[in-house]
Amino acid sequence: MISMLKNLSYASILLILFAIVSACVSGPHFYLQYGNEYRELDLEKLLADNPLAPGDNIKVANLGRSASASQHVVQIRDREILHVHKIHDATVTMLRGQGYLVLDKKRINLKAGDVIHIPRGVAHQYVNTSGEPTVALAVYAPAFDGKDTHPVNLP
Repeated sequence: MISMLKNLSYASILLILFAIVSACVSGPHFYLQYGNEYRELDLEKLLADNPLAPGDNIKVANLGRSASASQHVVQIRDREILHVHKIHDATVTMLRGQGYLVLDKKRINLKAGDVIHIPRGVAHQYVNTSGEPTVALAVYAPAFDGKDTHPVNLP
């Protein structure tokens, strides 16, 4: 073992150590405060507790809400229907996967790490282009009750 390590460069050893440490760290984490209640949630555990079933297209896990906003982790296997939220603004952070958002007839390519704001009243549709479900954090203002999703028919 020691003779093998002698043949590795310093950079290779650092890369191996980084890979080992990275594999042990879960993330991202969500830190949420609602009134006096504080919660820390791990994405891996949240997804394990709220799996997207094989026949399902969309799964929403509600993280929490205040009077002014709500937070949700959304998993999308294929696509959303074209729709509009009449009284809610949404800010979406892509956590995993890639795809595109049609936002008011404009196509926007998205990947993990991207953030997009969707104003109320603007028609939009997300389409997943990867082989795995997309995972995103959606923050709605005001707090979303699940009833303000209105399909849009194309002319």
